[in-house]
Amino acid sequence: MTEDDLYSDSGRLQYGDGFSDDDAPEQVVIPQNGNRQTVMPGAEYYQGGQPGYPMPVKRKKKGKFFIKFILFLLSALIIGFLVYIILVLGRIHYTNDDPDHSIAEEAGIELRDDAGVTNILLFGEDKHDGDDYGRADTMILLSIDKNNGQMKQTSLMRDVYVTIPGEGNNKLNAAFSLGGPKLAAETVEYNFGIKIDKYVVVDFDSFTDIIDSLGGIDLDLTYDEVSYINWQSYKNHQTDDTDELKKDEYEYNLNDDGSYTALVRLSGRQALWYARDRDSIGSDFDRTQRQRIVIDNIFSRLKNSNPLTLMGTVYAVSGHLTTNMSPLGVTGSGFEMISAFGYERKEHRIPTGDNYYDDWFDHCGQTIVISDNELENSRLHEFVYENAE
Repeated sequence: MTEDDLYSDSGRLQYGDGFSDDDAPEQVVIPQNGNRQTVMPGAEYYQGGQPGYPMPVKRKKKGKFFIKFILFLLSALIIGFLVYIILVLGRIHYTNDDPDHSIAEEAGIELRDDAGVTNILLFGEDKHDGDDYGRADTMILLSIDKNNGQMKQTSLMRDVYVTIPGEGNNKLNAAFSLGGPKLAAETVEYNFGIKIDKYVVVDFDSFTDIIDSLGGIDLDLTYDEVSYINWQSYKNHQTDDTDELKKDEYEYNLNDDGSYTALVRLSGRQALWYARDRDSIGSDFDRTQRQRIVIDNIFSRLKNSNPLTLMGTVYAVSGHLTTNMSPLGVTGSGFEMISAFGYERKEHRIPTGDNYYDDWFDHCGQTIVISDNELENSRLHEFVYENAE
């Protein structure tokens, strides 16, 4: 091929706007400003009035587009999550009624405390219209022990006979009726020597919302417990079926303690009746045990829930909460609770099994009296603060 051929308008090699030749030899030498240049088959060149100038090939920058898309998604998720947090925090009821720790301290009571343990007093409130404070049918001290990687529940029997600061002696749940969660927390501090900085009041309706958002919970129930749930649901006009849970259709298995139970799926409403049941076995001790079982089951379900279910549950319960924590404190405690889902869970009860007796007082009726307060407090402190100095 001669230089005339290269500069010719004939043939497949073109110049001016550009040229290409898929059938070109592997190497074509083109004069360019006195230099020589190698042209590969299929290459495109721009002449710009002169032959031999390479034409730049434009490539799509797919990598940059992908990175921008990922960043956009992350930004959208972060913004969406922040909006969700704001909505949840806006549904909670806040109060500035913090417990007055000086009440116990001025009485010579040293309040036990530890930076690695967070104590949150939980109240299950049954409130009726017109009441300043309802009845605290459930009182649980939730201790998140980061020192030992444990989440601990201590049930406080509502009928325990205690000293209520400024109000004299009465049942523990009377403190809540008289002065709400603030006075109830001060009463716990005064009688059991343990510092309470945070409390959360949960309307009983929230239990149904939580459990229903999780699709129900599965519990081992006796025949009498199933019958009790059916009766309460029917008596309170929540169902027209006297045998809503088909108690005769379940398969009951013999347990090591000699009882027969069947695994039953309960809705939120039904689980609430189970938690409040003290008739089928007839003991408030069994009732507090049932409450711990329900809470433990909820924690287990939440631990294994997907993020969307967990977020739905938090949103559902948030409108039923009252707390002395700030919105920022609620956020911090929420993340602390989520991190504690993987902790070992332990249970305790006040009073312990061998350290009480029943008594009757005209002003408050049947009560549970702690035999040895010092022993009871030492057992509680050991449970909450084990291995702490």
